[in-house]
Amino acid sequence: MIDLELLQHAVLDSRDGITIADAQAEDLPLIFVNPAFERMTGYSCDEVVGQNCRFLQRGRTEQARSEEMRAALDQGQGFSQVIMNYRKDDTPFWNELSVSPIHNERGTVTHFIGFQKDVTQRMLLDEQLRSRNRDLESAKKALEELVTLDALTGVYNRRHFDDRMESLWKISTRTGETLAVFFIDIDHFKAFNDRFGHQAGDDALIQVAQTLAESFQRGSDFLARYGGEEFVVVACGMEREPAHYFAERLCQRVRELDLDNPDTTRGTLTISVGYSVVMPREVPNAQAIVAQADDALYAAKRAGRDRACEAPMAPRFRRAASGRDSAS
Repeated sequence: MIDLELLQHAVLDSRDGITIADAQAEDLPLIFVNPAFERMTGYSCDEVVGQNCRFLQRGRTEQARSEEMRAALDQGQGFSQVIMNYRKDDTPFWNELSVSPIHNERGTVTHFIGFQKDVTQRMLLDEQLRSRNRDLESAKKALEELVTLDALTGVYNRRHFDDRMESLWKISTRTGETLAVFFIDIDHFKAFNDRFGHQAGDDALIQVAQTLAESFQRGSDFLARYGGEEFVVVACGMEREPAHYFAERLCQRVRELDLDNPDTTRGTLTISVGYSVVMPREVPNAQAIVAQADDALYAAKRAGRDRACEAPMAPRFRRAASGRDSAS
């Protein structure tokens, strides 16, 4: 038999959302959600217990798909679907949902356990690949309609990052989990644009964004284009050692793109990464964590670029504007 305490830790520490619904109560109300579900949706456990999980659909899920899921549950069967859900702040995300029945010793279905994974980045990249042969203007218009996304790269934009970062900081402060923030900047990108042209620059930005999205695929990871050639990633629950590994690996994966950039020491396109791993309750606000990672990025630039630097343990929340402007 599995130790119950171990099982409890596994559920609470899971990177994917886990829910349990009462199959013997009317309308299958939720009786439990784990912290990853709270992070993913923005809803607290207290807000959702007692409700049917369809509140995430906001009545916008395709009728045929809703009926298919409802029929499976009525028959005591499980199912697996990728559906569009909506967070508490009404931002959409693609949810890879898997539901399985739990039976008692008499074979009666007593509960349904659901597993949720945010696969938005994967769906966006798949859509981008399918759209390559379509009219570029039509693809651009479709992306711009998704106001939370960056029209060029398909990842989240700065505005949505600011809102989501604040929400993740509050949730992590409540749950006591670490937050890792990675600030990423393409080295000598202005020179790259001047030398090869803006179309080549846009292609490079897309390739870097895809590389970052493929590197961070957990449901608790969040990637955004911060502006220009800068990207930012938030990883909930990531400790310092794996954060160091991921930061170093990001630099290596961009090198492996093997894009020419004669203005760098290596002769190919490279990035600099600054990252910070903190307990949210130890900093005054979400912006302070971002500022620490930004400071670390500046340190990576001063140290020669094409490398990753960790923010010092003691928080630094401000940087001189002149230093920031000279670190391109």
